[in-house]
Amino acid sequence: MCFYYQKLTSTIQTKQDKSDMATLTERPIYFTNSKGHKKERFSPQVPGEVKFYSCGPTVYGPIHVGNLRAALTADLIFRFFKKMGFKVTYVRNYTDIDDRIIGQMIQEKLTLEAITQKYITSVEQDYALALMEEPTHKTKVTDHLPEIVTMIEQILQHQHGYVTDEGEVFFSIDSFKSYGSLSNKPLDELQAGQRVEVNPKKRNPLDFSLWKPAKPGEPSWSSPWAKGRPGWHIECSAMACKWLGAQMDVHHGGVDLIFPHHENEIAQSEAATGAQPYAKVWLHNAFLNLSGEKMSKSLGNIVSARDFLAHYGGEVARMVMLSVHYRSSLDFNGEAVDHAVTALARIYEAKEKAEKLREKKISLPDPMAEQVWGGFLMECERTRSAIRDHYCNDLNTAGALSEFFTLTREWNRCLAHPNAENTSGAILAANEWIKVLEEEIGSVIGVGRARSETVLKKLEEIKVLRAENEGQKVMTEAEVSLLLEERKQVRLEKNFKRSDEIRDLLLAAGIEIKDSPQGTTWKRR
Repeated sequence: MCFYYQKLTSTIQTKQDKSDMATLTERPIYFTNSKGHKKERFSPQVPGEVKFYSCGPTVYGPIHVGNLRAALTADLIFRFFKKMGFKVTYVRNYTDIDDRIIGQMIQEKLTLEAITQKYITSVEQDYALALMEEPTHKTKVTDHLPEIVTMIEQILQHQHGYVTDEGEVFFSIDSFKSYGSLSNKPLDELQAGQRVEVNPKKRNPLDFSLWKPAKPGEPSWSSPWAKGRPGWHIECSAMACKWLGAQMDVHHGGVDLIFPHHENEIAQSEAATGAQPYAKVWLHNAFLNLSGEKMSKSLGNIVSARDFLAHYGGEVARMVMLSVHYRSSLDFNGEAVDHAVTALARIYEAKEKAEKLREKKISLPDPMAEQVWGGFLMECERTRSAIRDHYCNDLNTAGALSEFFTLTREWNRCLAHPNAENTSGAILAANEWIKVLEEEIGSVIGVGRARSETVLKKLEEIKVLRAENEGQKVMTEAEVSLLLEERKQVRLEKNFKRSDEIRDLLLAAGIEIKDSPQGTTWKRR
């Protein structure tokens, strides 16, 4: 390696080391806090540590891709904090007692434990297929009944709740003056906007149940008030307080949870512990829409996460859902999938070149080419810093990916320079480009870390599947090979008219070819 590159790579590595060391102190992080609806600089309770809670699914059936978006957003937040050097305690829950679960239990003729374990296992398999990292703690409501009862007792002791003659416990929202602060609406507007079931036992229609007496045949647990089960909202409060304490740094969920679930979480948690705020930052991902409507089981317009992941894989799912800002609605359709497949193909085609290039053993000096690569190495360092700036600006994944694709275009441009692939600078550049991909994009967004050959083969299969689903005739590899062989022969015969006809024929079939000194390659568009 020439002295120029030794000095340049040493300078870049020193900058990277300093950047990594300074992530916690010199790079400010901003989030759009749902409480207040404004962008704020993030400051954890304990420097260098983050306490993070995300509301997980209610396990009464398989999850759909809308649920998957919420889970991937939580995974993104977790990965980001770890990337920035924080020690993260991440809690994700499973709601394993609920009216819908009881209904499914009766329908499938299974015990509560059997039905919930069945669907928890299913969800865990989906999360693994989506390449999600394991939380610090995965909690279930039924493992936290003592903590739930204790929290309800604290709420009653502080005169924020009341007990009916039947043993049902309600939270009194009139006793909690800041109720509505998360949704940022006055009580009369919240009442008007909700279909509140008429219940003469409630003092206020918006009062919510902390403990419900059991109906005949329902699963139930003992309590000071009646045999029964907890209300939905108290469950997350008790689990979060057990594993994170009375206050946390970040709480996440889908935007549909802002009211009433998260509003109620704040009220009952702060009423029980007296500690404020319950969460410093509230982050909510937007809906995933199908045909312009919010996707939900109740509407019946769902796409199973398992079906999607089985057909397209985790990286396509992550690119579809994380290439759009988490607070922006996402239209889930064929166009979104095609864009994700194309983006991943660009990444892995470039990575394939880099993987082959860095395995080269022979390099020849070329001052002009080395100057090109020197500039590219500096661009890698600029891109690395720019990507982190985007992450720190309210998790702007779209901006981070845009920076990386600009670097990838520069990578392809530099490769086209005469003799560029044969210099030592090319090998260094290939290594650095892969490092930016895997360390900056892969570590947070979760794509780009696999071997290119494996992913490109999968993407090729997906393109064929997508074309067949749209009723297009798909040209087989054998048919492409026959036409390319014919084209090779007519080019030798200088029959360029027929050569162009074959190129156009392939292009019409969605096959793009590229000629180079090493031969002709092709790919599906």
